[in-house]
Amino acid sequence: MEVTLLGTGSPVPNLDRAGTAYTVSVDGTTYMIDCGPRAVYELMENGIDPASITDLLFTHHHVDHNAAFPHFAIAGWTSGRESLTVYGPDGTDNLLEALYTVYEDDIAYRKEVGYSGEGIEDIDCVRVDAGFELERDDLTVTAMPVDHSIETYAYRFEHDDCAVVFSGDTQPLDRLGEFASGADVLVHDAHLAPVGEPPGDGFVWERYTTAYSEQLKDGLQKTHSTPEQAGEVAAAAGVEALVLTHFPPYRDEAEVRGAAAAEFDGTVHVGRDGLALSIEKSAVRHRANV
Repeated sequence: MEVTLLGTGSPVPNLDRAGTAYTVSVDGTTYMIDCGPRAVYELMENGIDPASITDLLFTHHHVDHNAAFPHFAIAGWTSGRESLTVYGPDGTDNLLEALYTVYEDDIAYRKEVGYSGEGIEDIDCVRVDAGFELERDDLTVTAMPVDHSIETYAYRFEHDDCAVVFSGDTQPLDRLGEFASGADVLVHDAHLAPVGEPPGDGFVWERYTTAYSEQLKDGLQKTHSTPEQAGEVAAAAGVEALVLTHFPPYRDEAEVRGAAAAEFDGTVHVGRDGLALSIEKSAVRHRANV
C-alpha cells in the first residue's frame, strides 16, 4: 500500500502547500481522497496519471478539499478516463450537478470535436454515511463521522493486514482513536500549529505571521486539532506512524513535530506535499518523491 500526500495546506493559498488531497495505491489501483486546489498538478508532479483514478472520496465539502474537482473530472476524462465514481457526504451530488451546470457548454464542445461522453456524463455519486463500506478485491474502505463545522468523515483503508486512516478536518475525538486502532499510519489534522517564520521574499499573508487571536482560536478548537491532540489520538490508537497535515502558512515544523512527539512515541511526520509512504506488513517506509 502506497500513500502520497498531494496537498497538506489549508483554505489560505500557500505556494508551499497545495489544498488537501491524498492518494492510496493498492495493487496498481489508485484511490484519491479529497481534491483541493492544485490537485491535478500535484498528481502529475508525483507521477500519477489523473486519468487512472476512477474512485474519488471526499471527506467534506469545503473549498480547500474540493475546488479542483471540475479540473480533475474534465482533464481525466479528456485524457482517457472512461468511468468515475465520487463518494462523499451531503453536498457531493450538488458538486456533481455544479460540474454539469457550469461546464455544460465546455463538455458539449469537447464532445463535438470528437470526445465520447463516456467518463464524464455518467459519473456515479455514492452517499457516504456512518455505515459506508467500499470493497474492491482485498481492499476495504470504511468511514466514520468526525466533528467539523459541516458533515465530515474520516476514512480507513485496509489491505493485506495493513491500514491507513485519514482523519479529515476534526477536533480530537476518542472515537477516532478507536476507529484508527491498530492502523499502521494515521494522517491527522494539526491545523492549530505553532507559527514560524515567513519566507524572506515573495508574497506574505501578514495576518498569518502571528498566532491566531484568542477568539479565533477558541472557534477553531471546535473544528480542528493541535499537534499535541493529534499525538494523543495516535497514541490511543496504537499506530506506528503519525502524519500531521492541514497547515496554514508559516508553521514551525520543528515545534510541530516536538509537540506531537511529546504525546506519541511512534514515528512523527510533519506532512509536506509529495511525502510518500510505503506501508507493508509491520513496516512503514518513507519513499522519496517521484
